[in-house]
Amino acid sequence: MMTEYEINKRIRILRDALGLGRQAFADKTGIKKQTIEHLEREAQKVNGEHLQAIGNQFPEYKYWLAYGETLPEAGQISPELEETRKNLSTGT
Repeated sequence: MMTEYEINKRIRILRDALGLGRQAFADKTGIKKQTIEHLEREAQKVNGEHLQAIGNQFPEYKYWLAYGETLPEAGQISPELEETRKNLSTGT
């Protein structure tokens, strides 16, 4: 069962995995930096507009962001899956 702020946590995981600071993530998604901070601190709940903005910029993570699951055969991955893929392709 998903907790109330599970998606908020995944936003932070995604941002960290992409190596983006809050301002860079805000610039890419169009979500205000302060809103991203509030989402990550669980002071604000994620809404549909946030999901759409992040999903439009990073479409391969849409399903994982919303549901916490991956569908690699459909190109829907997670940051962890992407990291594993990169490590396998580089042999590290």
